[in-house]
Amino acid sequence: MKVSVIIPVYNTAPYIERCLQSVLDQTYDNLEVLIVDDCGTDNSMQLVHMLLAGRTTAADSPNTSDPQGTTSSPNTSDSPGTTSSARTFTVLQHQENRGLSEARNTGLQAATGDYVFFLDSDDQLPPKAIENLINTATLYSHPHMVCGAVDVIPKSDPTQAIHEKVQAYTEGNKKVSRILLTRQIPIMACNKLLHRGFLIAHKLQFVKDLIHEDNMWTFHIAPHIQNLAVTRQITYLYHINKTGLTQERITTQRIDSIKTIITRQLNELANTRPLRSLQEAYIFFTAGWFLELLYSQKHHAYYQMRQWTRTTLRPLARELRYHPLKNRLLYRALYMPPIVLQKAKRLRQKKL
Repeated sequence: MKVSVIIPVYNTAPYIERCLQSVLDQTYDNLEVLIVDDCGTDNSMQLVHMLLAGRTTAADSPNTSDPQGTTSSPNTSDSPGTTSSARTFTVLQHQENRGLSEARNTGLQAATGDYVFFLDSDDQLPPKAIENLINTATLYSHPHMVCGAVDVIPKSDPTQAIHEKVQAYTEGNKKVSRILLTRQIPIMACNKLLHRGFLIAHKLQFVKDLIHEDNMWTFHIAPHIQNLAVTRQITYLYHINKTGLTQERITTQRIDSIKTIITRQLNELANTRPLRSLQEAYIFFTAGWFLELLYSQKHHAYYQMRQWTRTTLRPLARELRYHPLKNRLLYRALYMPPIVLQKAKRLRQKKL
């Protein structure tokens, strides 16, 4: 099976060589590597071309797509003089910076693999990552999603773990959507083999101009996904970088993105339960997590955001009777003194 590895690149010069080298070191060969140049201002793409040039002959240099970044180029070999390897590299060129969501969408539109795999350009893969994921997919007859374990560097993070209750294979939308929406596996789009036909059939692209786009993407996948396989082998190395969003920087754009996400999710709630209840609990989690983040950083927008959250989520109060006690407490915490949010954080981190 062919796997399309999609790597958006934007101002990650200190990390891009580490990322690409980890792809070159993969033990699984049937890879289509799609590098999306999102028009950064540093020398990230120069480093990309230098690294790939060192792995190709003059006749088999990396390809670059048309300026729109919407079509794939002919394949190239990944090592000097190699003709039998199925591994290829293609650079997809944006004409202007369009953001992570659209860079991933560009890669998805150009992909031709049976599965796609999103890799952020400041992270990396263990050498057997794709091989382990493909072996798991083959074992369970090619599910819609295959997820592995994440190693967070330099410190562990319980929110990136696969919950012990998650079985190696789960089938049926009710069961799989519960796993996704209760965060029993990480909600990040990276570190998942995703069946390309499934994504295309349900038009599961990323919403542009959002921070925390993975939150919205998971919400959109949940109503459609039918099967999930997991491996507890580490298949992704997630780096917490000082200059990245993982440092929890609060900006006006980030606050606006959270508001947009919550508002859109409220407007897209399912009409039937239990999916609707799972979606509502997912929204409670997002709102509580972000308020706790604002409060812990003593951010000036905390009280304004708290009022907006209470007002926006108030219509859901009458639906709490459909929820277990834990979800009711998460909702009630939004009306409690700020210190309760920090206690609720520990409750949220315990997977349902």
